[in-house]
Amino acid sequence: MMMKLLILVLMIPIAASAQWIKQAVNTTASFRGLSVVSEKVVWASGTGGTVIRTVDAGKTWTVMTVPGAEKLDFRDIEAFDANTAYILSIGNGDSSRIYKTIDGGTTWTLQFTNKNEKAFFDAITCWRETQCVAMSDPVDGRFLIVVSHDGQNWVDNDWGMLPTAQPGEAAFAASGTCLVFARSGRELFIVSGGNSARVFRGSRGIEGETMPWEVF
Repeated sequence: MMMKLLILVLMIPIAASAQWIKQAVNTTASFRGLSVVSEKVVWASGTGGTVIRTVDAGKTWTVMTVPGAEKLDFRDIEAFDANTAYILSIGNGDSSRIYKTIDGGTTWTLQFTNKNEKAFFDAITCWRETQCVAMSDPVDGRFLIVVSHDGQNWVDNDWGMLPTAQPGEAAFAASGTCLVFARSGRELFIVSGGNSARVFRGSRGIEGETMPWEVF
């Protein structure tokens, strides 16, 4: 089996500069998702239903394949510690899924399977372990998001009506950087691309009420 090299940044103070160190991981998967929990704990996700994890700053890596997901491409991952992580696969219809582990990848629970044939999910973001949002490219002229408030169940958008998408406007289905929470957890940002490139901001009031989305 061919060995691929996954390159991560390890900050080593040598002559007042940082040095890049190659990390050898025994897998042929291509990677897009990355979640850095701490200087020791790092997760990544990619093709072939593959997830990798280190808990010793890259000295060793655990390679795992999510059961039943061998043909899926996990483009985004959100991890919280050495045991807990969400992964999002991309694709049309039921190829877009969300899995979660709470035991370091020993077992994975399928929490969400897309049932909308028009949807294509791009990214997932979490403010905390029990509050997450995932986003799809526009469906019937508007971006589609699903939300979890308990870290287990997912419901359709409850952040208010998103603005109308422009023709050819979509999101970037790699690395999950097109969807982020603000630190307060009361603001959600979406970055679009394609034929139009815009920033959307959704917000909640102190009492949890949704505010009109803003477009920049």
